[in-house]
Amino acid sequence: MEKIKKVAVSSLSKTIKSETLTYISKMNGQGVSNLHNLFITEVEKSLISAVLSHLGGNVTKTASYLGINRGTLIKRIKDYGISA
Repeated sequence: MEKIKKVAVSSLSKTIKSETLTYISKMNGQGVSNLHNLFITEVEKSLISAVLSHLGGNVTKTASYLGINRGTLIKRIKDYGISA
């Protein structure tokens, strides 16, 4: 479990650093609340990708680890275009 946490934190850290400018450019004057939504989406996508990869693409284990329903995870994988 500790290794998964390190992978997830590392992935999130890289996302936060590399995506900050992307968030700002996507805002185009849309306001801070939209920035928050963009940020949360990117963080969630990165976290799902990192955990899914670490668990060898096992959707059931990934959902369990993240504390979400398997169906919800499958929907988010599809919505975010993550390859499982």
